[in-house]
Amino acid sequence: MLIRLISLTILFTFVHSEKFRFDNYSLYKVLPKNVEHVRFLEGLKGTFEEYDFWDEILVSQNVNILSKPDMKSDLENFLSGAGIDFEITLDNIQEFIDKETKKHYTRNDIRSMQWDSYYTLEDINTWLDDMVLAHPDTASIIIGGRSHEGRDIKGIRISHGAGKRAVFIESGIHAREWISPATTNFIINELLTSDDEEVKMIANDYDWYIFPVTNPDGYVWTHVGYRLWRKNRVPYGNNIGVDLNRNWNSNWLGLGTSSNSLSNTFAGRGPFSEVETRTLSEFIKNMADRIDLYLSFHSSGQLLLIPYGNTTDPLDNYYDAMKIGRRAMGALSVRYGTQYTTGNIAEAIYYATGTSIDWIKEHLHVPLVYCYELRDRGVYGHLLPPEQIRPTSEEVMDSLVEMILQARRLGYMNNGNATKVSALLIVGLVMKMFL
Repeated sequence: MLIRLISLTILFTFVHSEKFRFDNYSLYKVLPKNVEHVRFLEGLKGTFEEYDFWDEILVSQNVNILSKPDMKSDLENFLSGAGIDFEITLDNIQEFIDKETKKHYTRNDIRSMQWDSYYTLEDINTWLDDMVLAHPDTASIIIGGRSHEGRDIKGIRISHGAGKRAVFIESGIHAREWISPATTNFIINELLTSDDEEVKMIANDYDWYIFPVTNPDGYVWTHVGYRLWRKNRVPYGNNIGVDLNRNWNSNWLGLGTSSNSLSNTFAGRGPFSEVETRTLSEFIKNMADRIDLYLSFHSSGQLLLIPYGNTTDPLDNYYDAMKIGRRAMGALSVRYGTQYTTGNIAEAIYYATGTSIDWIKEHLHVPLVYCYELRDRGVYGHLLPPEQIRPTSEEVMDSLVEMILQARRLGYMNNGNATKVSALLIVGLVMKMFL
């Protein structure tokens, strides 16, 4: 038992200076078909923390499980014995990680940020600075908080004038989900540079507060230490890290969380125990009365989620939010045929409490709150190939335009000083109704 705990500490905290390698680690796609399968996998997850479950366990939903080389045969025997279907989607994930494209952003050259590669935190923050320099009349740097290791939670504000309602985007709170900051950066670029009239209208009609990486320490660690790190980097005894999306003060330490500091869903020692969530929540709270739409970006699973994660009851403006979300996902599917499922957290994916979107909705009463779980479904998981960055980002941008269009149609997101809906958006809505 002691040897097992020591090996787990090395695997999940990894405090050495050299970069951890995943040679011969395999990613399994597992499909539980009934409640018995779900219970078996839950037991497996609770017994062997050497297996990294990337998804929650639901009937008829693919579950990605990462296995160490010396545990693969045991996993296959467990699954076969229980009659659970599985396949290996990535046999040696280190080979896949080695092929991940990571380019270097060139300072003072905003075009060197491209949409076929992932970038470091330093590159993202430098690009944000340069975008502000290139658009001084509309863009400014904002700091939403601090990290345990002293890094800024850096973002950008895009504003075309005072007195407008706000859209808030929080991204990258789970460090290993690289497609999340990449997509958020694409949205920033579109809002500042697009020639599309609808995109220009939504950029102009709202103040945008956008944070590509809200877990900067963890994101840095995925680049220099452990590619599949999820949590922040605060020490807890012999282990490291809190799941920052289980640390918000909404049903804290409830369903879908853990009090075990080794777990990837460790909720911390109390609500807002982590400096990242504490400082970012204060920033949001100070402007909450201006926010009409709050978006949180994650991966994977191709889902659009609304609060709450502790109940399937249709609370608050559930039906309006679902209607808007489904229309937005319809628009998302047009360009590449990508299908998303829409629902509240508990009904669409799993029970999860202490999340940012639940706190935003419950305590700040923001009218429309959504969480995107971006591509894909059960193939690459958190290792989405760089060639999927652009299509993922383009379809999400399509959905964002439609989301605002549909929100306005239902009476949401109307600015106090600019209550008229953009004529172009009205024309767009009418045309779409007849298509």
